[in-house]
Amino acid sequence: MYMRPFLLNVFFSKRFVHAKVMHRGTSKVISVATTNSKELRNSLPSLTDHSACRLIGELIAERSKEADVYVMSYEPRKNERIEGKLGIVIDTIKENGIIFV
Repeated sequence: MYMRPFLLNVFFSKRFVHAKVMHRGTSKVISVATTNSKELRNSLPSLTDHSACRLIGELIAERSKEADVYVMSYEPRKNERIEGKLGIVIDTIKENGIIFV
């Protein structure tokens, strides 16, 4: 827990994509991005497609850097694969300078 203190949490519903970075020890939310927010809801043609997942990844990376978080981890749930939309979000975060451990 203390070696990897920042945890990425991604949630996909039928209507939107929600991602947040939390500190494990204190449960403090470092950064949040969702396609259900007012500024994104009206500008995106679809709230759950691949371009929306890329945008969520970029926003999480940008907001995490503003909070001086450059390293985070992701723990997949039981029987969850890192592919598809989840893979797009994680790859976009990596491309924007965040290191996953």
